[in-house]
Amino acid sequence: MSAALTPIPPWALKEILVMYGLRVMYEDDYNWLFDDPQNAEMEPIVIPKIGDVVEVDVMMDSVMKTKMGLGAYMALKEKVLGKDWFFLNPEQMKARAAKKAN
Repeated sequence: MSAALTPIPPWALKEILVMYGLRVMYEDDYNWLFDDPQNAEMEPIVIPKIGDVVEVDVMMDSVMKTKMGLGAYMALKEKVLGKDWFFLNPEQMKARAAKKAN
């Protein structure tokens, strides 16, 4: 079975990157800027805060820059969102986000 990246909410991608070991080095109302404290050579990663989901090309860029690997990404995504997240409608996804924020 092959796996593919599918759009996920910005807060979920932020949690995945933090769980992987990255840190938020700067944030404003629109974006988070991540770096890797273990790898000074890594180019900073910008993740938008605005929108229901993050574009796949932005997600793929972050996975590639971190050299995370698809298996690690999928495992972390399941920890953050659960197995059923793909079947949630936007309102359910927002409710889950609000619950995680508390």
